[in-house]
Amino acid sequence: MVILDSDLLISYLRNEPKATKKLKTLVREGKRLKTTIFNVAELYLGAHLSSRKRYNLQVITNFIKRLEIIPFSITDALTYAEISANLKKKGTPIGIIDELIASIVINQKELLVTRNVKHFETISVIEIENWEEQKRKINSKRKKQG
Repeated sequence: MVILDSDLLISYLRNEPKATKKLKTLVREGKRLKTTIFNVAELYLGAHLSSRKRYNLQVITNFIKRLEIIPFSITDALTYAEISANLKKKGTPIGIIDELIASIVINQKELLVTRNVKHFETISVIEIENWEEQKRKINSKRKKQG
C-alpha cells in the first residue's frame, strides 16, 4: 500500500504523463491507493484558488472517490507534535501540512509517493518514493522521532 502526496495527485489531474504512468503502474501492481485528509484539503484549496473553481471542485470530488482517504487520529496528533517540535528545535521545519501528512504516513507504516523529497527526507523515520525519478529512499528504522 502507498500514500499519494498532493503533488502526484495534482500532476495526475493535470494529465502530466509521468504522474499518469505512475498511478497506472501502482494500479497494475495491485496497490491500494491512499491519500490523507490533508492532501484532499490541499486539492480543494487549489480548486478554490483556480479560475475554473466549480469545474475543478467537481473533478476532485469525482477523483477522490477512487482513493482511500486516511483521517487524522489522536495518535497522529501526538506524532505530529513530536515531529514538529523536533524539526523546529533543529531549525528545519517543513510546514504544518507536510508535518501532518508525515505523521499519518509514519503511523500507517506506508510508503509516501511524492516528488517533494527534500521536505520529507528531514524526517528520519519515513519511507519515500520519488515518483518523478522512480527512486525509493528509506530513511531508517521506523522508530519515534527523538
